[in-house]
Amino acid sequence: MFWHPHLPGFDEGDDDKCKQWIAEQGLTVKMVSIESADDEISERYFNSGDPDCSYWEPDRPEGEGWFCLSISDTDDGPVCWWARRVVTP
Repeated sequence: MFWHPHLPGFDEGDDDKCKQWIAEQGLTVKMVSIESADDEISERYFNSGDPDCSYWEPDRPEGEGWFCLSISDTDDGPVCWWARRVVTP
């Protein structure tokens, strides 16, 4: 999968540490799941039994400045974390 080089390696259950790190970096994060991809993509992944999802191009959230923070596997399939600096009015 993919892990941004500046993103620390959090252990499962480190939700508070992860949220704290995101806040310290001044980031906002949105998660996109392969489950929300086109049916062809999600069915290909879930029916294959293969963990490879390199053919999936996660939808980028609307707006400027989004970058991929990570793509990782979960119990519900791959998810992409998009991040960008907090936009202040």
